[in-house]
Amino acid sequence: MATSAKDASLVRGEPPFETPFGTQGKRAEAATRWTNDFVRRLASHPVAKNTLALYALQFAGYVIPLVTLPYLARVLRADGFGLLLFAQSFALWGSITFEYGFNLSASREIAQNRGDREALAATAAGVLGAKLVLLIGFVMVSTVAAFTVGIFHEHPNYLIWAVVQALAFGFSPFWYFQGTERMVGAVITEFVARALAAVSIFVLVRVPEDGWKALAALAVAGCGVVLVQTSWMYWQIGFRRFRWQDTTGALKRGWNMFLFRGASNIYGAANAFILGLFVPPLQVGYFGGAERIAKALQGLTLPFTQAFYPHMSRLVAQDASKASRLARWTVPLAGGAGLAVAVAVGLVASRAISLILGPHYGESVRVLYVFALIIPLNAINNALIMHWMLPHRMERTVGAVTLCAIAINLVSATVLAPLFAHRGMAWAVLIAEIFQLSAFGLILFRRGLAEARDVPTAVSIQVEH
Repeated sequence: MATSAKDASLVRGEPPFETPFGTQGKRAEAATRWTNDFVRRLASHPVAKNTLALYALQFAGYVIPLVTLPYLARVLRADGFGLLLFAQSFALWGSITFEYGFNLSASREIAQNRGDREALAATAAGVLGAKLVLLIGFVMVSTVAAFTVGIFHEHPNYLIWAVVQALAFGFSPFWYFQGTERMVGAVITEFVARALAAVSIFVLVRVPEDGWKALAALAVAGCGVVLVQTSWMYWQIGFRRFRWQDTTGALKRGWNMFLFRGASNIYGAANAFILGLFVPPLQVGYFGGAERIAKALQGLTLPFTQAFYPHMSRLVAQDASKASRLARWTVPLAGGAGLAVAVAVGLVASRAISLILGPHYGESVRVLYVFALIIPLNAINNALIMHWMLPHRMERTVGAVTLCAIAINLVSATVLAPLFAHRGMAWAVLIAEIFQLSAFGLILFRRGLAEARDVPTAVSIQVEH
């Protein structure tokens, strides 16, 4: 009869499969238990949950519109498509007035005061009061635009729905759910609303003159999201009447964040509007189509960065050295992800433009090549800001740098857009992004925050809930 290896070892008086860690069976069982425990902890950690939720939101915010992009580009044609992108750019630019950096400043306050219902209610009252004050300025700007911007003067319905969409984006209380690190429900609400808006676009938009209907569908969906999320927030913390001291305090605390968010919006969302001030809608369509594709792919790195922000803000206050070790791991990871996306974009740029936008958008290919260079730079900039600078309350420095980036972006656009149209606008964005990365790198290097003395391990991210 054949003798097993285990029986043979027993005959020789040796323990079966003995190792410094015990028998092979015990070692395998221990490894399995450790793996299951690690996966269970990781899956239940707020950062992991919020990262997955934000990726779902990123899908709703970029991938779902990317599904409608080929349809709109073909039905509206380059002229009508450029008109739609011009109005959407104004809406996104306007929404930053109401958002005012509260997604960063208010979410940090919420993260640091969780459990204190009175403090949470005061933050909510201050933020919403500040947004009502900012509404006055936005109404004035929109009124001026109606009479001075040629495209809006000729197509007032685009301006009307752009204003509604700006209000919907700007009044979103997503900062509250981000700060409490409970974003799953809020993300589901936005996902459903944006999916319904996409279906409405396919139903309503039939001819080139229907571009405003796409804008209206997105605006109505955004208003529904604001209504649901705001009601949900107040159900959790209770409603507190607006107080002037809460409002002014929120405006003061959010100012430097506003400078950062404003700059990001200018060369991240408002470039189509800026370009439309210099060239016809046709060339805005060439630029905006490539920008939409690049933004959809660039957004793949954002959920990771955003999910860690409230966690890093809390961790800095509790254990600064641990936060530094974690940041030294997340920043290069975000940059590597951005570089991988950029290489992929460069390889398929021509085919992607033809497939998504259609054969009449050949001029968009060169724009997409430039955006491929911007993607990794933007990923690193966002990680440096969200994981290093803002958690360490360096928003004043971030604001100063981004003010300079705004000026560089606008000056570059003023010079390059009239000469090179859509290509010049892409170069202006690249120049601003390079400046921002260089400035942040120099500042952090001089302050010694970029010195990597410790090597992070997997244990670094297993922090307490």
